[in-house]
Amino acid sequence: MLDGRAGGPPAERFGPLAADALATRRRDAGAQVGVRVSKAQARWLREVERASGGAADAGSLVRALVDLAGELDVDWASVRNGPDLRAAVRAAVLVRRAAPDPDQQAR
Repeated sequence: MLDGRAGGPPAERFGPLAADALATRRRDAGAQVGVRVSKAQARWLREVERASGGAADAGSLVRALVDLAGELDVDWASVRNGPDLRAAVRAAVLVRRAAPDPDQQAR
């Protein structure tokens, strides 16, 4: 009764993504997609590309993020608009953040 299996819904379980979860490579991509992004998003994409020495360009990031979205536990049929989409994704994702820098907090 105390192990969580007696009559209730199954407990949520979080785990790492499988090694092949983000598997789409440029050579596997056969379709083109164009998206509009904000200035802040475009700046972030440029910063990532620069920081990675070009290994992570906008296309590779979009492919990885589409693969990631496919792994999310989201009821896509219930998404009716942009706010629904953002709320569903927020609810499906836990984000690992770096520990705060104690030197920065002391200031």
